[in-house]
Amino acid sequence: MAVSRRATLAAGGIAAGASLLTALVMAPLVVGTAAAAVGGCSAIAAIQSQWGSGTAGGEIVTVTVANTSTQAATRWTVTWAATGQVVSAWNATVSVSGGTATAVDAVYNGSLAPGASTTFGMQLAGTGAAPAMSCANDAVPPTSGSPSVTSSAGADVRVTDADAGHTVTLLVGQTLLVSLPATYRPITAKGSGLSLLSSSGGFPTGQPAAARYRAVAPGSIDLSSQTDYTCLHTTPPCAVPIALWAVHVQVVDVSHSGGQTVTTTTADNGRALSLRVGDTLVVSLPSQYDPPPSNTGGVLVQRDVSGGYPTNQPLVVHYVAAAPGQADVTTNTDYPCDHDPTPCPGPIMRWTIHVTVTA
Repeated sequence: MAVSRRATLAAGGIAAGASLLTALVMAPLVVGTAAAAVGGCSAIAAIQSQWGSGTAGGEIVTVTVANTSTQAATRWTVTWAATGQVVSAWNATVSVSGGTATAVDAVYNGSLAPGASTTFGMQLAGTGAAPAMSCANDAVPPTSGSPSVTSSAGADVRVTDADAGHTVTLLVGQTLLVSLPATYRPITAKGSGLSLLSSSGGFPTGQPAAARYRAVAPGSIDLSSQTDYTCLHTTPPCAVPIALWAVHVQVVDVSHSGGQTVTTTTADNGRALSLRVGDTLVVSLPSQYDPPPSNTGGVLVQRDVSGGYPTNQPLVVHYVAAAPGQADVTTNTDYPCDHDPTPCPGPIMRWTIHVTVTA
């Protein structure tokens, strides 16, 4: 599987939210606020209007999300304890699962320069104080001698036609890019947990079929497509075989598990580790090691990667233990001369750890 490093709201939802806000709040009056700033991101919730009381009432809440890091962010996620129903939302996709509400950026307001901010709004059922919010983004604070997290194609995970039949595990907030040849029809999704951010190409446009999704809530989704050709729609049709493509996606949420962090180094080569779901595994190796593959059968989810060959920076990889099972994390040393027409004779060092994850 090729792995590397946002949700579109319906126009009617945005218009409805905007008109409702205009009708209820001709002159905004903040009657309550709650703010949090953690890890390069702040979220300030302000109650703009309330009506009725208790469960028979309702309120309009505006949330200002700011990038407090010194580096640019391309996405953000805001979470809070859900005490009432989210009737509607605009400028973000909001979902509720297990008593926790999660808002992720829309495709057009995720990118924030250092110090920049954006807003999203909600209508909530019932009245109460402004919710206390937590915020996170993908801005990486600069660290001396340490590179920023790599980003390829703007997605956390990328799948192609070679991944047919595979299962992909995503954490809530991660993005998935599907990229298929132009002979495939547009990708379809069945299930819940993913929000479509963009879709393009596919038969009969003559352009590669692509779709970008954001994991917004725990769930199970099947993505599928099949090849198609113009001659299949003529009389008589041609005899070109049809190829079917499908990938199963599992979205999990381990952000509130409070697990431990385990760091491994070259000294742990061959070691067997035991983790629990929600734990974080850190792989810290010298710069001559290749970034390890992320396909661990959904047991470990690769959260981010920095450094490694050929960046000449130390390799640091973070995994989250997502599901019970067993998985190996493996990588090898690599050098420029290994890619010469006549490779250098130096030995290639293999590094492996064996991980068992329990619930």
